Amino acid sequence: MSEYFFEYMRGLLGERYDAFYKAYTEKPRHKALRVNTNKITVDRFKNMFGGELKQNPLCHNSFYCNVKPSLDPLYHAGLYYMQEPSASAAVAAFAPFIGERVLDLCAAPGGKSTQAAEYMNGGVLFCNDSEYKRTKALAENIERLGIDNAVITCGTAGDYVRAGFSEYFDTLIVDAPCSGGGMMRYEEVPYSENIVKGCAERQRAILADAVKLLQGGGYMLYSTCTFAKEENEDNINYLQALGMRTVDIPLLSGTERGIDMPNARRIYPIDFDGEGHFFCVLQKTVGGKNELPPLRKKRGTVKFGGLRLPVSEIVGKRTILDLDNLDIPDLSWLNVICAGTPVFDDGSPSHALTHALDMASIEKFGATELGEYACDYIAGEQIEINAPSGNLIATVGGYALGLVKSAAGGDGVRVLKNKYPKRLRIKN
Repeated sequence: MSEYFFEYMRGLLGERYDAFYKAYTEKPRHKALRVNTNKITVDRFKNMFGGELKQNPLCHNSFYCNVKPSLDPLYHAGLYYMQEPSASAAVAAFAPFIGERVLDLCAAPGGKSTQAAEYMNGGVLFCNDSEYKRTKALAENIERLGIDNAVITCGTAGDYVRAGFSEYFDTLIVDAPCSGGGMMRYEEVPYSENIVKGCAERQRAILADAVKLLQGGGYMLYSTCTFAKEENEDNINYLQALGMRTVDIPLLSGTERGIDMPNARRIYPIDFDGEGHFFCVLQKTVGGKNELPPLRKKRGTVKFGGLRLPVSEIVGKRTILDLDNLDIPDLSWLNVICAGTPVFDDGSPSHALTHALDMASIEKFGATELGEYACDYIAGEQIEINAPSGNLIATVGGYALGLVKSAAGGDGVRVLKNKYPKRLRIKN
């Protein structure tokens, strides 16, 4: 690890440095899952999961565990998301301030976006990242967790300003790209004085445009996974100079107040079983609200078995994104990766659609429960099981894994032809 990092932390923590060094170098790393409460209740998930789950005190639906998610059908069904324990604390604290026009500006791979979606009651969730390669993982996580109100884009805050989104959003999440001091135990992170200064400058450039996107009275969550004051409290001071004020939030055990900033929150591995985090909630005290003209949408319906869905055509694709009660502006000036949940993929029902349906809609579509064969399904294997003919949704515990096509096989046994996307298949 970087010598500069430890010298920096010694100066930051003073007499607490020895406890920090001991925790940072000797405590085990902690993994946690966050239950996707848009699909399943915490109690029901615990019953299905069956393994040992220890509560994360900073997030009600986050639990410490050592599961290997790639081999777990419940993960592939979108029932949980793997998220570092301290990282889940920020959105959990921000939950009361999340509205119906939300932008996660630095969203990939989707931890805070998917968590914010659990607290939204309708509305639209814009999930953006400036690196195209990272939007692939973001889109896969949005799809797997069944989030149907997301618009995924690749761009910058400046792109949103130029596209006419100034003062449009009532909620902004800026999980800023940072020097990563809180993640050095997970990966090799280069760390130096120049890197910290460079990250702080980059963050301020992002924030200068981000503030323009927030309507007057709207709320921002600013967070990082670094301990550097230059990237944390100093940037909160910068935001205050741009017309933002900090908002007091509960001070929970395992968190502490920011450096000379009582409304900010810091998490250290000294007092908490996690890697560390910084976050602060702010409200914009200037500006107004931009009511943009609504996007023109072609509407219709589609039918699958006993299921009939209202759909809209957005950016050239039929989707179940429902924005009838919310104006969404012209998206043509943004680099849109996807909007809502696509209904078709090459003329067939899409894999994403199966994950966006609730249990009642899955049954109307037509379903077959895989049970003990669920692991075979996510491995891409063909399954012999009695099932009705035609396209069906394969389920585990009633929750969608993806599509199969039931056809007659030899000796009167029906065969489920596996349609699980090759990009997602996992072999044991």
